[in-house]
Amino acid sequence: MVEVKVVKKTMILQAEESEQQSNHLERKIVSEQQAHTANTSKLSRQQILDMMQVIEEIRVKGYKERL
Repeated sequence: MVEVKVVKKTMILQAEESEQQSNHLERKIVSEQQAHTANTSKLSRQQILDMMQVIEEIRVKGYKERL
């Protein structure tokens, strides 16, 4: 009888622990998604091409000449 009670308590503790871990993981995923969304922006094709051109000019001419 004592062993059965210990097993049941252990199972309950594991279930509670699992639920806490699940909640923690859910909060972590939401937090990471919010951070990713904050660091993401949509650029038009023209904006990307303009940025690539500036980067290429800096690479070829040097940073000080570009400014």
